[in-house]
Amino acid sequence: MKVFSKLPGSRQITSAIFIGLFLTSAYGQEPSKYEPISEYKKIVLENGSTYFGQLENGLASGLGTQTEVNGELKTGYFQDGVFLGEYIVNPPWHLVDIYYDFEDSLLLESFSVDITLKEDIPDNLYLYLSTQNSEINNIDFYNGIQTHCGGYKGVVGDNNFGDFVDLGRASIFSRWLERSGTAMQIERSGVGESGGYEGDFISVRNALPWKKGKYTITLRNTHEKITINGVVHTFVSMLVFSHSKNILIQTGSLAFPGEELYLDKSQAMFVELYHKRLPISQIPLLHFQVDQIKVNGTLEPCIEPMAVYPLNAPQYAKATFTNGKFDIQIGKPFERKVFRLYKNDVIVEDLYE
Repeated sequence: MKVFSKLPGSRQITSAIFIGLFLTSAYGQEPSKYEPISEYKKIVLENGSTYFGQLENGLASGLGTQTEVNGELKTGYFQDGVFLGEYIVNPPWHLVDIYYDFEDSLLLESFSVDITLKEDIPDNLYLYLSTQNSEINNIDFYNGIQTHCGGYKGVVGDNNFGDFVDLGRASIFSRWLERSGTAMQIERSGVGESGGYEGDFISVRNALPWKKGKYTITLRNTHEKITINGVVHTFVSMLVFSHSKNILIQTGSLAFPGEELYLDKSQAMFVELYHKRLPISQIPLLHFQVDQIKVNGTLEPCIEPMAVYPLNAPQYAKATFTNGKFDIQIGKPFERKVFRLYKNDVIVEDLYE
């Protein structure tokens, strides 16, 4: 579920068009029949339909979407222009990661962000909307809301205590490079977890019956101290305010090393499908808005925002940024008109205003 808080070299990504021209013209050689050059672009077929995705020898081969003249969509696997089958989501799948910077790292008292869900999200969708991935005092953390979440009522040492508790819809706050239960404060109605299966981490969660509407997610420096392995730590709490219900729910608190806490200037968020495999056609059309990004109660400008999409998956999300607001859509295929490739691994769209 973790994303990189910084995309190395992302400002100097080579254009997709240049990569395609360079590879196909290198030394004037004809590519091997059995090692065809892969491209990524849009083509128009003889019958008037269009295709956007991976190509080999000028034909749809790999992952992509074909739009028929009558509007019918085929999203999945192709070979030599023939549709082989629908794409099956293999979780975890980050449909989109969004990166942006602040001008500089900031002394942290609070960080808050508003997220508005334009549609209700069905219970059978395992969806994680992570509104922040960053570092506090060089420790990676992330948080957000999930449609299905759970954990344990306690952590003793670095071992989870008791049976697993299913919370259903919930908020979640996690940090890395720690396993000790003393670095967590689990809410009475919440749960926690200490794990090593994604790298060492600790996490607090609490039930949050979220649905269509607006929520404000806040991290707050509590200034409460604890010494762990001889190092002074300070607890940071997560809170979620439901504007429709006018209630504030405490997620829990995690300790970060240091008496003063600094929030890194590099920030990220993501939309992820997890746990369940499903045909791509079963993903509903959903729209989210993220705005009012504040540090210490003051709106903080988002510098050089960008959207990053996996190259080896259908393009099933779209992010834009206007007037300080991120708009994110998922649930249908999107064409990329202006994009860059990063290490032939991801597609990058600049969201600069």
